[in-house]
This record gives sequence, structure tokens and C-alpha cells, in this order.
Amino acid sequence: MTLELKRTVYSPWLVVSVFGEIDMGSSPKLRTEIIRVINEGHSNLVLDLTSVDFIDSAGLGTIIGGLRRVRSHGGDLLLVCPQERIQKIFTLCDLDKIFTFYLTHDEAVEDNKEMD
Repeated sequence: MTLELKRTVYSPWLVVSVFGEIDMGSSPKLRTEIIRVINEGHSNLVLDLTSVDFIDSAGLGTIIGGLRRVRSHGGDLLLVCPQERIQKIFTLCDLDKIFTFYLTHDEAVEDNKEMD
């Protein structure tokens, strides 16, 4: 399955909605997009994983790398992940201690307005 990405600005947050699978084959596309948006000056990112069907260790590594990149630029990376099956993957790797999961990107942005 092809990975599709869509951007939406909710100043100061940039939401990147991800559609499809984040795996070894598609994670470089997500990594490139994260680098691109940071280079464009967006350091506060929301990854909306609502439409993600599958994620493997390469995908998790890409998301962790994205978190490191935005934090090195003084920002943060939030995850929208309403599906329990995707959240469980993060939990099994203890990544639920690093990320907070939100049900919608509106909730993520609203709860983190102080980043303004």
C-alpha cells in the first residue's frame, strides 16, 4: 500500500495526516516529509495516524527520529492515534511513556496551545 501524506496548518502546529502503512518501504517518505517541514520552519508537528493501517519497527524508528529532530529545533511532536491496535504497538515498545495519544488533531492542538 502506498503512503499518502497531507498537511494542514493549525498555527503554531503543522498537522501531517498519514494514510496507509508506515513500514520499511514507506518510512523514508515520512522521514523526508518530517525533515522538509522542519527545514521550512515548522518545529511543532502533529502526526495524525488515524488512517494508518499498519506500522512496523522502521515506522516507529522514523517517528522517534522525527521527535528527536523537532525537539532539537525547540519544538514537539504529538500523535493522533485513536485506534487501540496501533497504540498497542507503541505500548509494547514502551513508547507510550514518550508519546501522548490524542483522539483528534483538534484535541492535540487545543491541549498544547501553550506552544504558541
